[in-house]
Amino acid sequence: MDAQGALDSLLGRLTTVLVNEAQLLGGIRGDVEFIKDEMESMNGLLLHLTEAQHRDHQIRAWMKQVAGLTRDCEGNVELYVHYVGVGPGGKGILGYIRRILLFLQTIPVRRQIATRIRELKIRARDVGDRRLRYGVTVPDLAMAGADTYDGDAQSPRAAAGVVEDLRRRSALFDGAEPGDDEEFVSKGIDSLVKWLCEEPPATAGDGQPQLRVFPIMGYRLAKRVALGVYEHSSVASSFDCKAFVTSDYGSPRRLLVNILEQVTVLQPEQEGKLRKEGEQHSTETESPVNKDEEQLASKLQGHLKGKRFLMVLADVTREQQWKCIMDALLHAADGCRPGSTIVTTTEIDQVAMWPSPCKIINARNLEEFYVSKADKLNAKYTYWDDTYGRMCIFDDVCHPNAFAMKMFLHLLYVNPNRTSDELKKYGDAILECKRLNKSTVKQVLMFCYSELPSKYRGCLLYLTIFPKGHIIRATSLARRWIAEGLINTTAASDDIKIVTDEAERYLDVLVTRGFVSPGEISAAGDIKSCTVHHEVREFIARIARDVNFADMHLPPDLAHHLSIHNRIGFQKSHPDVGRNDIVALLPILAESSQWQLLKVLDLEGCTGLNKHHLRSICKILLLKYLSLRNTDITELPKQIKELQCLETLDIRQTKVRVLAKKAIVLPLLKHFLAGHKVSARNDANRFEESFSTVSMPLSIERMENLEILSHAQVSNSDSELVGIAQLLKLRKLGVALHGKNAKLTDLFRQIEKLHRCLRSLSIRIDRPAGPENHDVGIADALPSLPQFIESLNISGVTSGLTHLIQEHHKLAKITLSETYLKEDDLNILGKLHGLRWVRLLHKSYTESELAFKEEEFQSLNFLLVEGSDITNISFVIGAAPKLERIVWSFAVMEAISGVEHLPELKKLELNGDCNLDPVRAAIRRHPNYPYHPVLKHNPHHQRQEDGNAASSSSAP
Repeated sequence: MDAQGALDSLLGRLTTVLVNEAQLLGGIRGDVEFIKDEMESMNGLLLHLTEAQHRDHQIRAWMKQVAGLTRDCEGNVELYVHYVGVGPGGKGILGYIRRILLFLQTIPVRRQIATRIRELKIRARDVGDRRLRYGVTVPDLAMAGADTYDGDAQSPRAAAGVVEDLRRRSALFDGAEPGDDEEFVSKGIDSLVKWLCEEPPATAGDGQPQLRVFPIMGYRLAKRVALGVYEHSSVASSFDCKAFVTSDYGSPRRLLVNILEQVTVLQPEQEGKLRKEGEQHSTETESPVNKDEEQLASKLQGHLKGKRFLMVLADVTREQQWKCIMDALLHAADGCRPGSTIVTTTEIDQVAMWPSPCKIINARNLEEFYVSKADKLNAKYTYWDDTYGRMCIFDDVCHPNAFAMKMFLHLLYVNPNRTSDELKKYGDAILECKRLNKSTVKQVLMFCYSELPSKYRGCLLYLTIFPKGHIIRATSLARRWIAEGLINTTAASDDIKIVTDEAERYLDVLVTRGFVSPGEISAAGDIKSCTVHHEVREFIARIARDVNFADMHLPPDLAHHLSIHNRIGFQKSHPDVGRNDIVALLPILAESSQWQLLKVLDLEGCTGLNKHHLRSICKILLLKYLSLRNTDITELPKQIKELQCLETLDIRQTKVRVLAKKAIVLPLLKHFLAGHKVSARNDANRFEESFSTVSMPLSIERMENLEILSHAQVSNSDSELVGIAQLLKLRKLGVALHGKNAKLTDLFRQIEKLHRCLRSLSIRIDRPAGPENHDVGIADALPSLPQFIESLNISGVTSGLTHLIQEHHKLAKITLSETYLKEDDLNILGKLHGLRWVRLLHKSYTESELAFKEEEFQSLNFLLVEGSDITNISFVIGAAPKLERIVWSFAVMEAISGVEHLPELKKLELNGDCNLDPVRAAIRRHPNYPYHPVLKHNPHHQRQEDGNAASSSSAP
């Protein structure tokens, strides 16, 4: 981490050691106190230096020295406390003897570490003296760069209400950036011509002829698209008459005169009369259609009757003007042939949406795209320049660099109320970069970085360790940040829930400020994965080198496997070892004296790990985060018990079945993640999957800090589940009940004692599949689900499920598989008032039609259906009124009906081969069409681990 982040972490740890563990320090207490005092004296100066953007080489060198010193101090103090504070205890003479033996055994290592700490004391004094010797001072604040906006007072999400926050986020993230102008125009013309040439229905729903309206959003490119369509040969043969007029602030009467001239063949004296009448009313204000306009509309109606016409109204800039002219045209269109069309070009959303359009064509170019977004953010983006006049940040300053525009939009999102002077300062700096042929993107990124509060910068710079283009899993990233000490909270660090929430907030800040691009988004709107744009990565990599944030001696492709400040010197004298193979390098890295100080080791996806590698890993005494996910290991060594600082152990997608053969205690373990899913390989059974996991760890009750235990297999619930009730911090529990001695009643009896903490429960029952394999009387034997459970995942409960969840209105999320529900069970599920998220997987429902009835699923927001049994889904009016997203993966789809009855539906995703014509027709009938719902179709859908955006992994 950088010097500031490293100091924050060290000072927090030193304070804890001096206050809570003073008795462990013995003779080195004075040295630790000196180091703490010396570091605090540097901290104030570093706070100012971190904010300064113009640091000379002497300042940078000193900050690097502080960073290196703090890393060594923290590691050695942690190591000393580990050796002294961990060991056998107990009361009486036996406990006393154990402590004496421990003291004698640790004398050599205590002396060795104490010597290192005394050496660090000398280094701390030297670094402090060096600052005075070379005159390291705070730079003049006037030279620190642009004024910074205090965005740390509240996060963007907390600063506004939830509804307003969602609206602003939608403006920030929705919509795809337009590509090349020429290609964009060509595609726009082709799409609109195709729609115009389609045979329309004879009448609208009210029996009147169907008049089609196609708004084209934009200005420069929109008019080109409209003109290209108007002059297209296919269009000329499809319409009996056509007209092209430009609004240009003309009155509705004048526009009607212009249209009438183009659709009729007039004598010269008639044409002159019309023009004169139009000019007489050219200065009229817009108002409801007056008598003269009614007369013109009637004349126009006479010429259009029985004809199919095309009218293009370009550059509509005023909403009232548009409504007046449309009222007249709708009157004139009475009696026209079906397929008659009005095409408009406008930059105003309200104009595009009135009256109900058939399809809105987005033809905004790059600058207009970002200007539109800034308008939706209610942000100011223009300023006055004495030389050039009014300047637009997007059009006149950042253009043509799309990423510079994107990042500046994020600046406006963070603070939309910027003054003209601030905008001019930004604009002048960017234009100067253009004049000097320097990177405008890097200049905008520097603006964004200077406004990023310092406490978030360490987490941003941390992203440099991931390879270019790497997809980063959000929950893993948050846990790594915590393990590295990059998350600062005002609450006690013992409350891991608060720390975890803070880590999620840090990621949210980096996303809304544009540094991180969200990838996979869950149904609840949470970020599941993210990436870093290559421009951002290059920018923060330069800063990371500048402040000595991370050790740079490892090959770039390997850095993300280890802690950022691992201090392990990599020797190049091993030509037989591949520099990009972390497994092959493990024996070499383990030879370093710094190996035991690592805090993070992420080996996800690595192959070739053997027992020797795993035993080496167990020597990393300060390790907090260990991921062996998706590796080829089959067992863990008994030395795993030595990892007394471990907080996260991830062995998902491995064949490990036992944590340890004897009872071990990992006292600080918070996240124990296990479980191996295997999907069927053949296409016919692609929705089936098998699941296996580790046995419930022995003495689980002694791991009192566990927050997540997911999943563990239970074979004898009477004995193996007793310890669960003593995990008073457990928030998420996943168990696999195996055999007849594993009972739900025992599980529920134990978790009732966790009502203060447990909120998520996952249960898998390993019994022969099929609805006929019910235990006798199981429906009566099943207890009710504890009322505090908010998220439930059930697999293998083949009867009695409705009794389990009936009247459980706090339940917000439910995932079902192999539950064999029937229609009556679905009705009970639909009566749960709080249910917002439903996933129906393989064999969860036995009927072929999934019917959503009136007044059921009133809070449902997301629906996922996956399997081969369900072939029809239907919604009646009044069912699932808040449903926003549907994902359906099927083997055969006969129909999905009633989507037009879902007023909030925004996205419909269909995975499988099907006829989309009825679906498209239903979507066109939706009241929010053409904006929503969006249809996505994957005709050759293949299930994958952590598949679609709605799925969640077995544990976060």
